[in-house]
This record gives sequence, structure tokens and C-alpha cells, in this order.
Amino acid sequence: MNPHLVSISPSVIRALNDRKKEGAIDLGMGQPVLKPELYPLVRAIAWVEEHGCPYSPNAGFLELRSAIARHFQYPYLSEPGTVCVTVGSQEALYLTVQGLLDPATDEALVVTPTFPAYQKLCHMLGVSAREVALSPESGFAADAERVLAAVGPRTRLIALASPCNPTGRVWPEAELRRLTEGLAALPEPVYLLSDEVYSELYFGPERPASPASFYRHTLVAGSLSKSCALTGLRLGWLMAPIELSPTLLKAHQLVASCADTIAQRAAIEIFKAPELLAAHRDHYRAQHAALVEALGAEGLEYIAPEGSFYCLLRVPEPWTHDPMAAALQLMDRHNVVTIPSSVFGAEGFLRLSFVAAPELLREGIRRIAAFFREPGREPGREPGREPG
Repeated sequence: MNPHLVSISPSVIRALNDRKKEGAIDLGMGQPVLKPELYPLVRAIAWVEEHGCPYSPNAGFLELRSAIARHFQYPYLSEPGTVCVTVGSQEALYLTVQGLLDPATDEALVVTPTFPAYQKLCHMLGVSAREVALSPESGFAADAERVLAAVGPRTRLIALASPCNPTGRVWPEAELRRLTEGLAALPEPVYLLSDEVYSELYFGPERPASPASFYRHTLVAGSLSKSCALTGLRLGWLMAPIELSPTLLKAHQLVASCADTIAQRAAIEIFKAPELLAAHRDHYRAQHAALVEALGAEGLEYIAPEGSFYCLLRVPEPWTHDPMAAALQLMDRHNVVTIPSSVFGAEGFLRLSFVAAPELLREGIRRIAAFFREPGREPGREPGREPG
């Protein structure tokens, strides 16, 4: 068996989700509970009724790739040839590592805390990956100088997400410009992978800035999963500088051939009415307000999210160095599912997903606060209670 793959730990998020009991308040999975708009799917089926369900071109239907490039208007990614339609955004991450990095000479630098797919994909493919951790003392705020200081002679790719899973923090444009100006001064190109899966879900007045707006060595991963409540459609994209496109497309051809035709036809309908991409934003703003109100009412400390639908809740002593134990006992004793921050490369927090109905969100936070107030509770795990 492939030793690289065997040594990768399975998903703790999925393992905890699989363990949840009936009636659990699920603040763990990043799964929208909203229903998607149906007419793009209906029109996609009507297209199949007329045309059949053939393969699309490997990179995706030209109409969809053109619509994606036109929608985002990134100056260096403005042609359909810079867009590859992928099987969800996770394939976009895979293609970036597989197509860009030489295991013999290159490494990736991953800005944490973050979703652990970047590091695991690198490990699976035999590519070296290092982490640069943002500071919990600053609330995991963006820090260009910290990232630039971590760049080494083998660094060819930096991966960051904005808005971020799990922190909900957004990289301000000024900090992104500091980062990209520092990268531009290096003797060899260092590419920046900007994971923008949550870019439509933000709570401030303006859409989060993208480094693709001003740094030509940017790759952008995107998806319909979170913004349109279409996680099961598995429709994503990778936008990459034109000089990388042939190699990335070759990897895509070999691993997937092409994305699902029905999913692509539905995506075409969504990009014809781009207001659908932002249709759920007000809902999540309301969810964010309910979250903040409930956390404040219980006196709990948290990192204020600026986007996505996640929040990091600070765990008090004696749980600070063992958030997994806190998550397990919350699940077993109070029937609330949360995710320990150790999954994402940080200690001392639980990640809450605030997609649940407001009354469930409030009740879940009430139970968490009650758990933290229980006297004499120790963080030791019970035998056999580790997630698989």
C-alpha cells in the first residue's frame, strides 16, 4: 500500500459526525441546512432531456468557464482558458499541488489554522508542506510579515483561505498587498493559492479582497457548495495563470476527465443570475447575529468571525490543551457536536458551525456554557472513546 496515504489520519470532522447521537445539536459539520434554488437544476435536467448527458470538454463547458472568468474579473485570470471546472473545490486544491509542485525540489507553505486538506494532499503526493501559524493572541488576524518570514528557498506555493475555515477571519486588502509585494520582490515566483470557497459569505460591507486582483501568480479555488447550499453537487473551479493551465488540465484529465454535466449546466444557470451566489448572505448575517448574541449572553470568549459560517470558541481551563476531550464530553454528556481546533492546527478552541436553526444554535451554546461551568469535570478521555 502507498505509505504516504496509509500514514494520513482519517477526517476527525467526519468521525465525530458519524458518532453523533439521535437528536444531537450539530454545531460541527460545515453543511448548509438551507435548501438550494431549484430552477437551475430543473433547467439543467431540461437541457439533458434535449441534448442527452454527454461528457463536457475536459476543462468544462466553454459557456461556464467564460461565465466564471467574467463574473470575477480578475485581471490575470480573465480568459476562459484560465478556468478549469472541477469536482468540487477539493479537486481544485489537489490539482494545484499535483500540477504545480515538484516533490524533489518544492514545498508548500500553509497558513494555519485552516482546513487540513492542503497539508494532507501534499503528504499524499510526497510534497513537503510546512505550516506558518497566525497568532491566537491577535485573534488569528492576517499577518503578512509572519508569512513572509516563513518563506524558504524551496517555497513555491503559499495556501491561505479568506474567509477562513475555521476562524471566520478575512484577510484585509492592505495585508494581502503587503504579502504579495513581498512575494513579488523574491528572485523566483512564489504562487499564492487563494481558497475563496466562502467569499460570498461575509458580514462586512464589502466582498473580501482577492490577491488575484493584483498579484499575477495567484491561483483561485472556488465552489458553489457553501454559497448556494449545493455541497452535494460537487461543482468547483480552479482559476490559474495561463502558463500553468496546460499542466493543471492534464492532471484534471487523468483524475476526473471532466466535471459532471448536470452540475455544470446548473452552474451555467446560476452564473446567468449571479445574484443567486449572494442570495444566502443575509441569512448567514442573521445567523451570525444570533451567534454573537448567544455567546455574549453566556459570557463565552470567541474569535469574532468576519465571514464563512464558523466561529472559534475559546475553551477555559482545564480544557485549553485538550479541546478534543472537551468536544467528546460535550457530545457524550450534552449531545452537542463541536470540532476541536487541533484539527485545524490550533489549540485552545472549539469550532462552532452556525448553520443550525437559531433556536438550536442558542440551545447548543447554552449547553456548552453549562458544561464549562460544571464543577470537577476533568478532561481525561474515557477508554475507547477516541474518534476513528
